[in-house]
Amino acid sequence: MIPLKYRQVLPPYWYEIDMADRHFSVMEEEMDGREATVEDLGNQFMLQRATWALSVWEWIFFQAMQSGTDVQRREAILKKKLANKPFKLPVLRALGSQYGKLIRVEEDFLEKEIRFDFSADKPIDLKKFYQDFEYIRPVHVRKATTSVQTEIETIVVSGQANYFTFDFPICGLEIPMV
Repeated sequence: MIPLKYRQVLPPYWYEIDMADRHFSVMEEEMDGREATVEDLGNQFMLQRATWALSVWEWIFFQAMQSGTDVQRREAILKKKLANKPFKLPVLRALGSQYGKLIRVEEDFLEKEIRFDFSADKPIDLKKFYQDFEYIRPVHVRKATTSVQTEIETIVVSGQANYFTFDFPICGLEIPMV
């Protein structure tokens, strides 16, 4: 069958030509296959989606093949990639966001530590987080501290209040009573 976008342009007698129908069906299959190939190739440039190109990523970062599952190999590459970057807040935010829902990162210069605040909405893998932090931690930073925060809901209390005034004959003052 001739695709609609070509049928709108071609004269009607082309619909009856069997060779044109075969040509367009083969061309459509070829274009779909090419589109899938291009999409797969594009996925190999993104570490989160890479499959058969993980060996290229490993050659770039380790100059050797790594063992393990694809997930473990991706984690090792990402750890090495973060270790090569400067120790700045965007890198620390990226590190914290990998292991939980990160709220903020603060640097305490006097205590020489980095504070990571996570939300309790998502599970946090603190063991791997601390391993990766120690892997990229420079000498002048002593440690990382973490805190987990929960959302606090406001409790509204409502009620009625009565107001009365009394005259005190002794001092002549009016004092409100609740």
